[in-house]
Amino acid sequence: PDFRLVMVTGPSGAGRSTAVHALEDLGYEAIDNLPLRLVPRLTEGAGGGRPVALGLDVRNRDFNVAALMELIDNLGGNPRVALEVVYLDCAPAELIRRYSQTRRRHPLDFATPGEGIEREIDLLAPVRARADHLIDTSDFTPHDLTAEIGRWFTLNRAARLAVSV
Repeated sequence: PDFRLVMVTGPSGAGRSTAVHALEDLGYEAIDNLPLRLVPRLTEGAGGGRPVALGLDVRNRDFNVAALMELIDNLGGNPRVALEVVYLDCAPAELIRRYSQTRRRHPLDFATPGEGIEREIDLLAPVRARADHLIDTSDFTPHDLTAEIGRWFTLNRAARLAVSV
């Protein structure tokens, strides 16, 4: 394949931003919340550049599960694209705890974070079933998730060595 693409998704609060930043630190070109209709354009043209990590969630402007599943199927069938889908899972009780700590509203904007979390998990079930990598972040700190992403997606171990004087 000419083009390596890692899509990271999962319920809000499960660690998608942390995972995308970890991939960026590993040498991936990281893009968060790119509209789904623009994703196929990434794979056009010359390959051989840096691999790309995409963070996709319900906050994407044109997000819908059917479009995401179609995109995954189309890119997965393209011999030029090495596609990997990462689904970050998390127990609903832990997601509620994380929302209570940050005091942020759930992006689906239900009356309570619990309702939004439940709806989002149901909505994303087909994506979870199709994922190449399922990572449960319920008991992870951000450092644990970064380490887990490093175990799965390090590009070149020799290139990780850096010396500063």
